[in-house]
Amino acid sequence: MTAKTDDARGPAASEVSYLRKLVEELRLELESGAALLATERQRWATERELDRTQAREAVDALRVELEASALERNAAVQDTAAQAADEVAQLEATVRELRLALDSAQDDARRAREALERSFRDERQQLQETIAGLRVRLEATGAS
Repeated sequence: MTAKTDDARGPAASEVSYLRKLVEELRLELESGAALLATERQRWATERELDRTQAREAVDALRVELEASALERNAAVQDTAAQAADEVAQLEATVRELRLALDSAQDDARRAREALERSFRDERQQLQETIAGLRVRLEATGAS
C-alpha cells in the first residue's frame, strides 16, 4: 500500500508543487500589478495636481485680464462721458447764441416792419392831403 500511496501521492505532490509555483507567480504578478497601480495612481495624482495648478494659473490670468479690461472700459466710459458733457456744453452755448441771434433778428424785423408801416401811413397821409388839396383846387376851378 505504501507503493500505491507513493504512486498516488506523486501526481498529487506534483500538482501541489505546480499549484504552489502558480500561486507564487500569481503573487508576484499581483505585487507587480499593485506596484504598477500605485505608480499609475501617483502619476495620475501628479497629473491632476498639475492640471489643477495650470487651471488656477489660467483662472488667475483671466482674472487679471478681466480686471484690466474692466479698468480700460471704465476709463473709456469716463472719457466718453466727459466728451459728451463737453459736447452738451458746446451745444448749449450754440443754442444760446442762436437764440440771441434769433431774438435780435426778430427785433430788427419788428423795427423794420414798424418803420415800413410808419412810412406807409405817412405816405398815405401825404396822398390824402394831396388829394384833398387837389379837390379843393378842382372845386375852386370848377366853381369859377
